[in-house]
Amino acid sequence: MLRKEAILNLLAIKRLEAIARVLAENGSVDATRLSELFDVTPKTIRKDLHHLETMGLLDRVHGGAVLKSTGNSVFPIERRKLQNVAEKQRIGSAALAYIEEGDTIIIDGGTTTIELARLLGEKKVLAMVSDLKIAIELMDKTNVNLFVAGGHLRREGVYTLIGRDTERLFEKYQAKKLFLATSALDLSAGLSVLNSDEAEVKKAMLSAAREVICLVDYSKFSHIAFAPFCPLEKINVLITDNRLPQAERESLQGFGIKVLAV
Repeated sequence: MLRKEAILNLLAIKRLEAIARVLAENGSVDATRLSELFDVTPKTIRKDLHHLETMGLLDRVHGGAVLKSTGNSVFPIERRKLQNVAEKQRIGSAALAYIEEGDTIIIDGGTTTIELARLLGEKKVLAMVSDLKIAIELMDKTNVNLFVAGGHLRREGVYTLIGRDTERLFEKYQAKKLFLATSALDLSAGLSVLNSDEAEVKKAMLSAAREVICLVDYSKFSHIAFAPFCPLEKINVLITDNRLPQAERESLQGFGIKVLAV
């Protein structure tokens, strides 16, 4: 019974991921077409759309839903790369100060962590990555001993590797520091992403690292995606931008997190 329930839950998550991708690509979804596409009842699709609506990802309209009119930084689409660039660069620069000569580090894939990768090269480090764009940034830096995970390549505006082959690299080796990215941060729900396979890779990274340094610009705050991977208690240092309100800084510090707003 438990196995059947787990399978059904996984299928529901995969369906939500697929609906989110269609919505991000097309700007809208039709409930009837979704019901036919996934071979589920209209009632199930209505529940899915309600779930995504409560997460702030869409607005319900007659017969379906549209991408939230304000835009949403949770969606892993190409235009995210053009948002908050200056903030991400400042965050990456601040993160560089946490890297010491001889460190073994993991650099998670993301539009903020890649800014850190671009600054590496002066100190000798061993870096493990699962993002091909970050690997390209590091491949000619001779002071970086580079390990790249294998796995299945995502092509949804990102070039990260996912799946069991990816997770095995982080299960095999240990790292002193993890520079972690996220799609969403909520003070109650913690960190989450839209892709459940990506969440599993991040969990493997977390298990491999002694210190977790989260790099996240403030646009990701107060959002929830449907694949949680890290409670706030697991984060040692959080580096964000200077839009962070004092009240939220104090809330994060209440979890034992050292907070830098740059």
